[in-house]
Amino acid sequence: MKSIQYQNRILQFAIILMMAFLASCAPEPQDEVVVDYTGTWTCSETTSNPASTSSYSVKLKKVGSSTTEYKIENFYNLGFNYEAAVSIGAAAISISSQTIGAGNTSFTASGSGTVNASTKLTMTYKMEDGSGAADNCSATFNKQ
Repeated sequence: MKSIQYQNRILQFAIILMMAFLASCAPEPQDEVVVDYTGTWTCSETTSNPASTSSYSVKLKKVGSSTTEYKIENFYNLGFNYEAAVSIGAAAISISSQTIGAGNTSFTASGSGTVNASTKLTMTYKMEDGSGAADNCSATFNKQ
């Protein structure tokens, strides 16, 4: 009887030891790399209405202490007094529908994009001025 109890104890100990070993082999969670996109960028933009290509400077600045929320000054080359709110994740960019500008230079913007590197972003977005003719844009942002 003692022999069976002894064997059970050894078996229990072996199972606990194996579980501890397997748990130690699990990959540790990786911390998400947080990139700061704050700074001056060159925007190379292609528009559909009118069809043109232009290059101009923009500034990205963080919103508060957020690591993903930014404002882009001079978005769509509207001037540094106007900003677009964007969310920049590890790989994707989101431009939620919003109004940028005022009066005759007021546009509704929305779109998305990708993070190519910490110094290169690409975006596609639609700018609507209320006339019914949307301007479909694509842009590459390179950090200066």
